[in-house]
Amino acid sequence: MERTWKAFLLNILEDLTEEEMGKFKYQLKNIDLAKEYSHIKRGTLQKANTVALLADTLIQHYGEEYSMTVTHDVLLAINQRNLADLIISQMGKCGRAEDRFENCIAFTNLHGNAELHEKQVKFLHEVSSVTVLLLSTSENTSGSAKMITPLLREFWNSHKPLICLFENVENILDEKYPPHKVRIGIKDLNKVELADKITVTLTQLLKEFTPPCNLNNCANIARKYGFIIDEDQRHFQESGKKADSIIDLLRKVKLSQIKESLLPLQGQLWHEWCKKDKESYQLREKGNKNIEQYKKELEKEKQNIRWEQYHKVVNLSDLMEFFRQSLQSHPETHTELYFLQRLSLLIEQLTKTDLENLHQRHSFLMTQVQTEKLKQSKTSSLRRWEADLEVVSKEIRNSTLGPEHLLRELGQIYEALEETSSQKNTLYLSVPQMAADLMVSGFPIELMDGDASYVPLKWVAAVFDKISEKLGDKKVFVLSVLGLHSSGKSTLLHAMFGLQFSLSVGKNTRGAYMQLLKVEDVFKEELGFDFLLVVDSEGLNAPQPMNKVQSKENELATFVTALGNLTLVNIWGPNLSEIQAVLQIAIHALLRMKQLNISPSCLFVHQNTEETIDTNQSMARRQQLQEKLDGITLAAAQYEQCSDVHCFNDVIKFDIRTHIHYFAHLWEGYPPMAPPNTCYSQNVRELKSRILKFAKEECKGSILKISEFKVRIQDLWKALMNENFIFRFKNTQEVVAMDKLETTYNGWTWELQNYVLDLQNQLAKQIWNELVQEILRSSVESQIVEKHEAIKQELEKYFQEDQDRDILASWKGKFEDDLRTLKNKLVVETIKKCEDLLTRKKIQDLLKVQKVKIEHKLQEKVREVATFVKSTELQEKELRDMFNKIWSENISIVLPPSLSFADDPDIDVDLENILLQHFKQHPNIVSKIRYRGTKKPFSINYSKHVISSQTSQVNAPSVEGFEKDIIMNTTAHIMKVVREVINIREQSNQGYSSSYFHEILQMIDTETASATQGLAFVLSNRYKLELALELVQEAAKSFKRMSIAFKQENNPVLYLESLKEEIFNDFRSSHKNYSNVD
Repeated sequence: MERTWKAFLLNILEDLTEEEMGKFKYQLKNIDLAKEYSHIKRGTLQKANTVALLADTLIQHYGEEYSMTVTHDVLLAINQRNLADLIISQMGKCGRAEDRFENCIAFTNLHGNAELHEKQVKFLHEVSSVTVLLLSTSENTSGSAKMITPLLREFWNSHKPLICLFENVENILDEKYPPHKVRIGIKDLNKVELADKITVTLTQLLKEFTPPCNLNNCANIARKYGFIIDEDQRHFQESGKKADSIIDLLRKVKLSQIKESLLPLQGQLWHEWCKKDKESYQLREKGNKNIEQYKKELEKEKQNIRWEQYHKVVNLSDLMEFFRQSLQSHPETHTELYFLQRLSLLIEQLTKTDLENLHQRHSFLMTQVQTEKLKQSKTSSLRRWEADLEVVSKEIRNSTLGPEHLLRELGQIYEALEETSSQKNTLYLSVPQMAADLMVSGFPIELMDGDASYVPLKWVAAVFDKISEKLGDKKVFVLSVLGLHSSGKSTLLHAMFGLQFSLSVGKNTRGAYMQLLKVEDVFKEELGFDFLLVVDSEGLNAPQPMNKVQSKENELATFVTALGNLTLVNIWGPNLSEIQAVLQIAIHALLRMKQLNISPSCLFVHQNTEETIDTNQSMARRQQLQEKLDGITLAAAQYEQCSDVHCFNDVIKFDIRTHIHYFAHLWEGYPPMAPPNTCYSQNVRELKSRILKFAKEECKGSILKISEFKVRIQDLWKALMNENFIFRFKNTQEVVAMDKLETTYNGWTWELQNYVLDLQNQLAKQIWNELVQEILRSSVESQIVEKHEAIKQELEKYFQEDQDRDILASWKGKFEDDLRTLKNKLVVETIKKCEDLLTRKKIQDLLKVQKVKIEHKLQEKVREVATFVKSTELQEKELRDMFNKIWSENISIVLPPSLSFADDPDIDVDLENILLQHFKQHPNIVSKIRYRGTKKPFSINYSKHVISSQTSQVNAPSVEGFEKDIIMNTTAHIMKVVREVINIREQSNQGYSSSYFHEILQMIDTETASATQGLAFVLSNRYKLELALELVQEAAKSFKRMSIAFKQENNPVLYLESLKEEIFNDFRSSHKNYSNVD
């Protein structure tokens, strides 16, 4: 039990003054150590270390008799110092039906001698329903002493109930006293007996006598006795009135419409802007537009949204204008904080009843939906319940309100003005300053909007700029907190640092909030930073709206983990299972964001889990956690092809000896009646010491300045937005299973596309050979559908028989829809291509007949001109102008205006879309495709293109000479066969098809897989991407030439244009001949 003894001694020794220390120095074996303790400045790390040495000395010397070293005098001195006279402490009780008291009850205790503090005693007597006095009597009074002091006499004569406890009396003589005046002798009663006796008496008196006094009456009574009431101070009264005025404005609007009416900038407009901004990184809905064009359109749409916000800022609601002025009007920070605190309480009172009813309705609907789902049939009842649930969920979101939403609106006001207003007005400049002042004073500021799941980068950057201006560009240590829903994250931070983060309804953090703590000057040099920034995050696996997607939690977990110098991973219980999946996706994301050079650390806190006393058992438990973390990391690293990552510590710094903490439960028993667990406080203390020690010893090189941290937030968020793949999955097992399915599916889709290419070529030959005069849609569709059905059966079989079928079950519908969409696209493409060929064929046939007529017409024109100009020969320019006029007037004879032909294919857009789809799992793929034209010619990079397939080895083996030969030969072979295919397609004169790009990518995948089969290495995804970028870029140039040539050869207009110069030469010769004859 050495750990327990030391914990007890640490609590005592660390609080001793020099005088108290002297009272038991003689009991210490190491007197020199005690002297050293007395001369070290209190509150320093050196003092804390010395306390630990003292505790070890006492335990070592006294063993199980350690308690003798802390004398009664020392404990009494500490108690008297810590609990000063005149202090009134209060404890509230509000428990369950089976508890001792039926209703809520509060106990107050006046420290010190009551007779010396008459005002305090009278105040307590007047506000209390029952007064309990602890009295000392002489031995011969036997509890019958008269009320000899005026104060006691006043209490005795009052109509209020009174209980007198006589500590030196066993039994009280049975004398006639009023029923509300009770005397109890407590000598020789143990704690249980005393508690039972007092409880019975209190219960009876509370039922029959004085009604309780509310807090407002208590305040009035306190004023009567001359006590100072905080709320009576002028600044506090002004702040309270302003908070009341805001509530009056809120009452005028229905609760569920407040945000839409009074806080419009953070609603649909902001959410739509976030959606557009994210789309500008990920391009999921790009369609048939090139990347540059699409990004410009998105930027324009974002700018339009900002202008809509700007117009709302110009007509700012009275609520927001009053709120902004209220924040600006408080010169002192404490009054500003009081204003926000009072406003928070008033808003909670305003919304509480409606939200409670909505949550009850939500719980009922959730039960109905779950019941219907158990029936495993999509009935109309299920759809109706789900629709009702979505409506209630939306109403809850709209009705949830707090000061944080008003501050969020200020942030959107700033961002709208920053992007639209050319004049930096006072409002524009003052808004970030207000938030910075609040943050410096210790008020939490929202970092990530919990409703939009987005970080307002410009607002956050502006706030940090103002903080830097106010404080200087100081160093800040960032502590992030990640954990499950309702696992006690915010409670832990409150116990450790006294922090109170903004909580939504249900007392849970939404999004991410940051709070700034100043480091005392005496610690700054020792720790190496000036401020501690704590980032608290939304709990994982929280009940969410039906449309909440998996990516939101994964993005949040990655963001807070990568942001902090140290991340506290808060777990309920000893197991990692509930948070393991999200943590694994965060590892994936960190591996994919290597360019940021992020090297976070984490510390695991197991709540409600006692430390194992057995050292071997404790270490075994820690090693199990280490093995589990290494396992999920290795799985992620293998998928991401990171051969230099072999354990969790390679991605996130972690030490099983010091980075795992086990916490006792917060309560001893069932809250709220249960007392706090003293072990929890000790656990918090040890954790806090470990965090500071980590910051001091391991983080000095990575602690950023405020300006640098601002840039880190921006870079990290942009990197997260660029990640278009990994956040959609629950864990690595699902990622790997999906990758395998995608590879198989790509093979099937190419099989279908290749089949359709052959079908198109067959139909084209039939059209040119005049074997068919018409193409029926039903005939084409039936042939393609037959192949589609065969592949669909293969897909169905895969989902039934694959070992990962349970993991992939939720994705089945998506792949079926994608395959159906591809089939429909190929049918339409084939019909359109055939119809276009038929039209061209008919016109070319017409041209053969009409060509002679056109030439005859021109000859007639020649004769007319010759007759008109008589014997004069026209100049070249005059002759060409006349010919062009004749040509344009008569071309419509051959080509009626109603004829239309297929638009020219946008080969670059096809290329971008196919690459985005095929390489969507590759990190930062949009940027690589966007700037593909600026890349250097492909060359093999063995460190990045070759991955060891021997996963059991600690380090990837070096590439041997013969392996280099294989890789170079494989690369040369792939380039050769792809270029041959490109050449064959170009020479075939069949026209362009986007399927040709799929053919090239399929060849690269097939050839790379077969070339390394059975070898000790594989060619990385990066190799395939970079090689593909070069080859498809070459192919695109060839396909463009192919498309132009095919168009010229088969387009009647271009065919005529090609004849134009020849006919003009004939026209010119004819004119010359006629002129010479004349």
